[in-house]
Amino acid sequence: MSLVVALAKSKEAVIGGDRRSITFLGSCPELEQDLYSGLIKDDEALLARAKEAGATLQVADGRDKVWRRGDILVGEVTEITPQLDRRRRIYVTPGAHLQVEISGNEVRVKDRGVAGCIIYGNRFTQQIAVSIVVQASGRVDEALVREIFQKAGEQTASVSREYVILRSERRLSDPQKALEEALDGDCQENGWRLCAPL
Repeated sequence: MSLVVALAKSKEAVIGGDRRSITFLGSCPELEQDLYSGLIKDDEALLARAKEAGATLQVADGRDKVWRRGDILVGEVTEITPQLDRRRRIYVTPGAHLQVEISGNEVRVKDRGVAGCIIYGNRFTQQIAVSIVVQASGRVDEALVREIFQKAGEQTASVSREYVILRSERRLSDPQKALEEALDGDCQENGWRLCAPL
């Protein structure tokens, strides 16, 4: 799990995501704990720690975690192991956001709202993001989202230094309904089943 930050305001929506994908080939809970708690600062330290622990992992920085679905901005973080396939996804547009959790092929709506700043990530990246938002007295905008990704990339190997930011000012007549339709389209395309009615 890495870092996705979504912002829904009345007149704009912004979403950002890093591009890192880390695959552990075999179990190494100590290394995962060190990585996701912020003890491993950069790629060199990550590779050295993996070698020390006898762990094999693949690190790539080409995974898109944010994208556009028509007028809707979408972001997702995943946790995939031999025993688990779990995704947390957010749909955002000016004036609304919708958060869902996907486990296997089952989808559950976790939250919906009019406006807000939503942060998906491991404990350490969430702490970085929240501290930056608090220092800005909660005044979040695109520049602050960029700052979050820059700082996170400097402080932990769990996210890439590369990131993608998307923005929309397209105001829809019924933003919450548009988000629900986007989710419904994703369910149909991926063979997911919505476990609770929208």
